[in-house]
Amino acid sequence: MKLYSELAEYYFDIEKNARKFEMETQFIDRLFRKHRVRNILDLGCGTGEHVTHFQSLGYKSRGVDSSIKMIEVAKKRYSHCKFEVGAMQSYKSQEKWDAIISLFGSFNYLLSNEEVEAALKNLELNLKPAGIAVLEVWNAEPLRKIKRKAIGPVAQIKAKNTTIQRNRGFRLVRADQSTVVEVNYIYNLNAKEIKDKHLMRAYFLVELQRMLAKHRMEILHVYSNYNELKFKSNASRMILVLKKKSN
Repeated sequence: MKLYSELAEYYFDIEKNARKFEMETQFIDRLFRKHRVRNILDLGCGTGEHVTHFQSLGYKSRGVDSSIKMIEVAKKRYSHCKFEVGAMQSYKSQEKWDAIISLFGSFNYLLSNEEVEAALKNLELNLKPAGIAVLEVWNAEPLRKIKRKAIGPVAQIKAKNTTIQRNRGFRLVRADQSTVVEVNYIYNLNAKEIKDKHLMRAYFLVELQRMLAKHRMEILHVYSNYNELKFKSNASRMILVLKKKSN
C-alpha cells in the first residue's frame, strides 16, 4: 500500500484533516488518568504522532507499525521516542503495558478471523492485568447499506513544496460472514499521479463482542466518536474501551 510506503513522509499531513487529533488525545488522556495508566503501546502507530504526544504528557510510550517506511519516518522525526516494526497479530512485547491503543482503522486491515483472533490474543498477552485498550474500528452497517461510492476529491493539502490532491472511492467486495471493502485512492502530487488500493474489513458490534468473549477482555464502553457519544448502529465507526480481566 503506497500510503504507507511511497507516501509515508506525507502520511500524517494527508490524514490529519480527517482527524480530530486534539479531541481524541484528550479523550484518551482522561481515560488513562482515570485508570492510572503510566505506559502506552501504540499498535499501528504510523509516523509516531500519538507516541510523541503522549510522551510529552509524561507517559512512557512505544510505537509499533508493520510498515518499515513508516517506522523509518517516525524514528527520524521523533528520535527521542521508541519505535519498532511489527504486526499487531504477531507482535509480542518484552514488557507488559498499562494500556494499548490501535487507532484510525489499523485494526481494519485484519481481514481473516485467524488474524483477528491472533491480534486479540496478543492484545491480552501484552497488557498487564486490568490493563486498558482502546480500539477504533470501522462499523459495517453503513458500508453494507451504501455498498459503493465513486472516486471523488476528499482533501487537498500542502506539505513542504508539494500540493497533494486526495481522491477516494470504495466498493463492497464481501458481505457474508465478513464485511470487506476495497478502498481506492488517487493521489495527485503536483504533476505526479499515484493510485493506491486498500482491502479493509469492517465489523458489526455483535461480531466483535463474540470475538472478544473468547479472550479475557471486558468491554467497558462503546462510543461513536471521541466526544463520548454512545454508539449508534448507523455510526461510521466505533471506539471500544476494553479492560483485561484480572483473572
